[in-house]
Amino acid sequence: MADFVKLVVPKTPLLISTTIKHYLDGPPKPSWDLKFHLAVILVRSLFKDSSTLTIEQVQRASCYSIPVLAGVTINEFKINNKYRYEAQVHLEKILKPYEHVLDTEWKDLKDDGIISEWIQVPNDEWEKREIRKTILYLHGGGYYCCGKSSCRNNTSSLAKKVNARVLVIDYRLAPQNQFPAGLQDALAAYLYLLNPPKDAGFEPLNPKNIVFSGESAGGGLSMALGLAIRDAGLPSCAGIIGWSPWVDLTVSTPSILDDECCDFLPKPSERFVPKESQVEIEYKEKAAALTAKIKKQNIGPKIWHDSFDRPEGRIQMYAPNEGLAIPYVSPMLAESLGGLPPLLLVAGDSERLRDEAIYLAHRSAEPAKYKGPSYNAGKFEKSPFQAPTNTTLEVYEEMPHVFQMFDHPCTTKSYERTVEFINKVTNAINEPLPPSSFSCINTKGEFGPLKEHHKEILKWENIGIVPSVKRELTTRRSTPELFVYTALLLAGFAYFLRKNFY
Repeated sequence: MADFVKLVVPKTPLLISTTIKHYLDGPPKPSWDLKFHLAVILVRSLFKDSSTLTIEQVQRASCYSIPVLAGVTINEFKINNKYRYEAQVHLEKILKPYEHVLDTEWKDLKDDGIISEWIQVPNDEWEKREIRKTILYLHGGGYYCCGKSSCRNNTSSLAKKVNARVLVIDYRLAPQNQFPAGLQDALAAYLYLLNPPKDAGFEPLNPKNIVFSGESAGGGLSMALGLAIRDAGLPSCAGIIGWSPWVDLTVSTPSILDDECCDFLPKPSERFVPKESQVEIEYKEKAAALTAKIKKQNIGPKIWHDSFDRPEGRIQMYAPNEGLAIPYVSPMLAESLGGLPPLLLVAGDSERLRDEAIYLAHRSAEPAKYKGPSYNAGKFEKSPFQAPTNTTLEVYEEMPHVFQMFDHPCTTKSYERTVEFINKVTNAINEPLPPSSFSCINTKGEFGPLKEHHKEILKWENIGIVPSVKRELTTRRSTPELFVYTALLLAGFAYFLRKNFY
């Protein structure tokens, strides 16, 4: 409670003015009660105040340890680096066409394992079950911040509601660790589940008992992991869940630039530049050197669009501009999204990443119809993965980014649907998965078809094309705001709200 007071007291004038405005003018969205409205305003205010923070400070702050829910326990451990080495072998094969634009430092391991944790309900007798439901959960944070401890509201809730065990890892973060370091760690965790060491306390898992899940960047990484496993010929998991997944690092979709979005995420025109630090200086120097090397050597095919060439430097901290169209960086831009395990993609109607989820869903369910960016023309026809992927898309009316963090009827419905999806794909209940569907769910939990503005992305001609210089500059600077927002939201604020507001 003391920490909550320290957090909120300086914002008292803002809270008072928002409360007055809420009752005089009404909330931004009809279903937002005062508590929800205040939560949105507080989060937005907090990340706007973060311009004095360095990258390292954001990373440290975002790894705040949030307690798990009552009735759930944590078991922390490390996944041995031998699984990273196994993952490296698989990744080197599928990344061969892109190796000329990647930094090889991801292969140089600087620690002795992946810090991880199991979250479970005590005495669940999981080891004795025929179907050992397991969720490999990948946290959000823009590939830049947060960690396993910052998403415990989500992971604890899933462990209880699904009656499953949840494995969460601290995958390596950018900018210190460039792509594919995070993907390597995620793949290593999956290989660990399939072939655990003798002292792990459980027998090898059937991949059809495992579901990948994550929010924001974690949702994007879950999709990237699914693509990597498919392309490497490894056993497929049972299903993949993306809550507000970040799957287009070229920031090419209209909703991310839409001033009408009522989201925690910043408007593109709002600028944020992290305070300079040694980490940022070193990262920028390495990034500039890699780009110069790529251009000078001119080795391998050009795998990027001309719009990726930016005189101001990197668009994202996670990967070089020349690598933004790599399918394991931006899954939405893959040559084909067919042949994947069943997908559950969830987005808020009022969030900036909405269009990414919608377009990804249509590309996976109808891969022959929606073939991705224009510069990938002809590549789908050469892909061996043309079979449609069973895809469930749910867009929740009036909801912002990762709305599952807060108490709302839509949060309750989203959890219900997530539990149902996991039980069906793991065969925990004897019900077949329905055909692919694209739904808009209103605040009463009623299902309907997508609205007309949801379908506009399907006609968008600039998929995978970085916006013009003017818009790109604002988007480039707003990207760290996404990271800071996620750090502050996931690393304590959601916990405080649930403990003190609800």
